[in-house]
Amino acid sequence: MGKLVDISGQRFGKLTCLEMVGRKNGHVQWKFACDCGTVITTRGGDVRQGKTTSCGCYRNERTIQASKGLTSKERKRIKQERLEREKRSSD
Repeated sequence: MGKLVDISGQRFGKLTCLEMVGRKNGHVQWKFACDCGTVITTRGGDVRQGKTTSCGCYRNERTIQASKGLTSKERKRIKQERLEREKRSSD
């Protein structure tokens, strides 16, 4: 196991670290506050490496912005394609 790095109070993307929560499956879990007001718990390593940068709100913002001007049929097709990609990547 590596040395514990205290990231309390540090900012990563839209997340600000609040406190260490504990360990889960050998990974240190931290509590973060997102700019949107949501509080999440996630692995500190993922946040420090840039794998996690928000609670998920940024993805939603990008999706909404990208879908402006599209018909409901086009949005439905894009959503279906995204779900298929996510399913393939999780297999």
